[in-house]
Amino acid sequence: MANRGPRIKLAVCEEPLTSNGGFVVLSDLWDALGVSRLIDEHLPQPGSGRGFAPSVMVRSIVTVLHNGGEHLSDVSKIAKDPVLLASYGLKKFPASNTLTEWLGRCERWVEHAHGGGLKNVTLQGLEEVNRKLLGILARKLNKKSLTLDIDASIVKTGKSTARITYKNYRGYQPQLGYLAELRTFVASEFRNGDEPSSKDVVPYLQRCKAGMPEGTSIGVVRADAAYYQRDVLKWCKNNGSDFVIRAYRDSGVMPAVYRIPEADWKPYFDSDGIEQSDTEVASGYHSMDGAGWFRLAVLRRRREKGEQYDLFDGKYSYYPIATSMRSSAQQVVHFYNQRGRIEDGIGQLKQDFGLSSMPCSETKANAVWIAIGMLAFTLFVLLKSLVLGGGWVVRKAKTVRQHFVSVPGKLVRHARQVTLKLRCSPEFVRFLEQRRKRCRELAAELG
Repeated sequence: MANRGPRIKLAVCEEPLTSNGGFVVLSDLWDALGVSRLIDEHLPQPGSGRGFAPSVMVRSIVTVLHNGGEHLSDVSKIAKDPVLLASYGLKKFPASNTLTEWLGRCERWVEHAHGGGLKNVTLQGLEEVNRKLLGILARKLNKKSLTLDIDASIVKTGKSTARITYKNYRGYQPQLGYLAELRTFVASEFRNGDEPSSKDVVPYLQRCKAGMPEGTSIGVVRADAAYYQRDVLKWCKNNGSDFVIRAYRDSGVMPAVYRIPEADWKPYFDSDGIEQSDTEVASGYHSMDGAGWFRLAVLRRRREKGEQYDLFDGKYSYYPIATSMRSSAQQVVHFYNQRGRIEDGIGQLKQDFGLSSMPCSETKANAVWIAIGMLAFTLFVLLKSLVLGGGWVVRKAKTVRQHFVSVPGKLVRHARQVTLKLRCSPEFVRFLEQRRKRCRELAAELG
């Protein structure tokens, strides 16, 4: 007969327990950065004196995302957490239907902008809050000239307002701007699934520029072929930004590639210094009406025997990159290949910060949802970069949650003193105290 363990009875625990002991540091960081003040300053206040302040609404959604939630209904998972309620100074979190209604009202909160037309006030306010936080991060990291990566991502959904994407299913296709040196996002533009990435790119560049933190500039625009447009190259030149953009292999570019002398092709070494067989790199020049002359950094790979030839490439596969940078062709290719950082960032947005699903049918409400997700992402980057430091900087949200945030504990109130007793090693408690001290120092530094 198999051995059985002791019979376990079930009962309700009345003591205030938490599984998020490490959240006290995130709460300290929120307060140190003055995020609630910034949100209440830049977002519309409730029409009723009984309504939640916008900082409470945004903080509730951010907490859901920081806790690994993907939907507004996930607020129920944190609704009774004593540590979160105590550290936020709340008696209760807004219910999921309250958050849904608030996002819905964001659709209607619009006003005339100075330049004419209508703009979403809530979305503008969130972008300004994010810009302020990016400014803190840039100053602390001493970053001034930044690389702007741009890409779009399809969000599959069954919402009736979504349209069929090029992948033949309903979805949205938000455009996202990423600052590589800060490892976070600067601006987003919500688009329906049938809107191409190449549409209205210059206005989006202007929006990214407006979202840049104070004291910084767009040093380089790095993008795929959707941004290989005359107006984009002109915009970069007029705004003092370099560009590294994948060029189309069309009847305009390929003749310029073929004119590169055979003697100019050199062996290609990857970023680790390893030579890639059958791969070479060289530079050429091309011009575009209205944009003038620019360099082409071209990578070519010899096709394998029996591989079908391309209309333009012949026996080689060519990968031209339009650039204004003066670096060698090999360095330009290495730099362009670092676009993988935005793909990784978008992956984290989808997996950990709510971009994998849209809560509403209204487009502007979903745009606000994405903006809050980006704000949550920025706060996590600030936590890793300015508070945790060391190897934590490159860790993803799931790892930080598992090893730093998800610490079980019990909240004890005695003689007007509130104590969080954590189930962890004394060394980790000291580490948490050091991080909380760092938050206080950060608050003093920011004034």
